[in-house]
Amino acid sequence: MKKFIGWIAIVCIGVVVIVLVKIEVSDQLDRQYYEEHVATHMLPIDEKPQSMAARALVDQDEVFGQGLELIRGAKKQVMFGMYLFGGDIGDQVIDLLLEKQKEGVKVFMLLSKTSQDYARAQEKEAETLEGIKAADEAGKPVVKPQYRQKMSKAKELGLNVRNADTGFIKALVPARVDHSKIIIVDGVEAMFGGMNFSDTTAKNHDAMVRVAGPFVRELEISFSNNWNCIRDGSPYAPIAIYDEAAAQERMQIRLQETGYSSCTGNLTLTSPYLENTREVLIEKFDAATKSIEVEQLLLNDTKTLKALARAAKRGVNVRLLVDPAKHLYYRDWKGGPNNKAVGMVEELKKEHSGLAIEVRHYTVEPGQELHVKMCIIDDKTLGFGSTNFSSGAFQSNYELFAFIEGAGIVGDFSAMFETDWKTRGEPAPKLNLGRKIISVFSDVIF
Repeated sequence: MKKFIGWIAIVCIGVVVIVLVKIEVSDQLDRQYYEEHVATHMLPIDEKPQSMAARALVDQDEVFGQGLELIRGAKKQVMFGMYLFGGDIGDQVIDLLLEKQKEGVKVFMLLSKTSQDYARAQEKEAETLEGIKAADEAGKPVVKPQYRQKMSKAKELGLNVRNADTGFIKALVPARVDHSKIIIVDGVEAMFGGMNFSDTTAKNHDAMVRVAGPFVRELEISFSNNWNCIRDGSPYAPIAIYDEAAAQERMQIRLQETGYSSCTGNLTLTSPYLENTREVLIEKFDAATKSIEVEQLLLNDTKTLKALARAAKRGVNVRLLVDPAKHLYYRDWKGGPNNKAVGMVEELKKEHSGLAIEVRHYTVEPGQELHVKMCIIDDKTLGFGSTNFSSGAFQSNYELFAFIEGAGIVGDFSAMFETDWKTRGEPAPKLNLGRKIISVFSDVIF
């Protein structure tokens, strides 16, 4: 029996080694192609802070409405990038983009890859709608609708759709995605953040920021670079049309409107051409002197957790509000990746009982996730975007994360955090054996 188990172990190790070697070889070939054919076209992101007018948008009613309004006002060009894109809101976006395209507006869509063709996507959507109707008629609550993707429909109807090539990202993992969520219009105005335009994710607690002004240039460069990270034979085509004078004018107009405030921001990315978000985030955590608030779907990156621990040890007040992973990827993961943060806090409290560090779970509704990706440092810097604080997000995805300073926008998200912390925060369960096992393997699973 022992010999049999030994052989099984040897075979399993061999399979893992073969898979890792294949990934490494494929990764090297991908990077070689990128360096030879793509890298020279990538536009640089400016490291200097850029000014903007910014407005916080929270949850689906504000985000979807503002997104459609932004597109509706386009005169020249729309850049639309989305990780999950489907359902009724997907139909509304497609209809509006087709309308703008007929008016002569250029449309560029960066969407996640899917294996479904248009016919199968329509069939799947019909099945989903029938299921929701049947549940309603039976008086059963619909916890979470199936994901009804719209990429194939957008292609079929003639919209200009691409997928950024995730193979160009240097990472020893097979799972890599374009995870950004962004809309840019006419080179002067944009919105970005964590909210997917999909009915499946519409009930999540999430947020975006709508911006106008010079910061839009950096967002445009990011989108243009991702657009050109392909290898399908298409010619290189820079699509950024940033207009400095028009952006400044739009910024001043927005600053006269309710909800907008003046601020500056630095854009950081995880991508084949720039990978600096984790580095900048940890630098800012290490420089914190008063407080750090984190509100996150996924918080399990070891380096980031160590930086938060260092902050707590030197007297910084650290509060972590995380998703309980009850409905993560349609499953109850019993705390999932965030067990790692819970364990870190438990260990710190054992060693230093007086430390001002606390972790809470967000009280989710059925089928809901806390999907926000945000931090606030010393009440003066807002970190915000599509990036989870997980090892996968920092290494293997296309991600976009900005560090923004300005009393208005920081105050808006501080108020959101305080409300969430006080009204939806609950003590995170202590780690039992099962949760500890999930914590150990969370870097691989999530």
